[in-house]
Amino acid sequence: MKNWLSYLIPQKIAEYRTPFNAYIRINSESDKMKLLVNGSPQSGPYIDTLWKAAIGAFGISFRKDVKTILILGTAGGTVIWKLHTLFPKALVTGVEIDHVMIDIGKKYFSLASIQQLKLIEADAQIFVQSEVKKKHTYDLVIVDMSFGRVIPDFVTTPVFIHKIKQLLRPTGATVINYLRELEYQSLSDVFKNRLQKEFLTVKEHGIYRNRFFFGSIV
Repeated sequence: MKNWLSYLIPQKIAEYRTPFNAYIRINSESDKMKLLVNGSPQSGPYIDTLWKAAIGAFGISFRKDVKTILILGTAGGTVIWKLHTLFPKALVTGVEIDHVMIDIGKKYFSLASIQQLKLIEADAQIFVQSEVKKKHTYDLVIVDMSFGRVIPDFVTTPVFIHKIKQLLRPTGATVINYLRELEYQSLSDVFKNRLQKEFLTVKEHGIYRNRFFFGSIV
């Protein structure tokens, strides 16, 4: 009965509260899983549309030899699945600070079925610092961190941006999911200026409330 109702009314499957996220909810909508964090969609058809647009706008699917991918902020794994579909042989490292979110990704969004995926519970800021010290590099770095509609301040700092650049291989690239509503409109302009100081190529794509940025050193 609930499966049929989900086509008419969102059905709550589970809810959680964690030290990092005040309210996490899993809904079944049109017989598909949707993740909401503090009232904001983090996985589901809406997020799928956002990432499909960004990947298309930046020509990610045409990149050659993508063998290693780092994803900072995994949520329900929408971007993980999209990139795994595009680059099925690539090794993907997903970093998420909230272990409950990792469990949700495995249980409700089938992330455990991706053999090439390694999920790590860690603070992205500390993880990135460690990777730079180890001189680890990636072909593609995705920055997709938010707590509902709040993005951590460190994401836009010159220090963090520089470290993301250091994680890229010579032909690598980064894609950053940012917002452009309310105070984030002006903050996203500042962010773009900082990206332009680090990367030779900077592109952007706006869709709905989001503003995606692409950066590469070539």
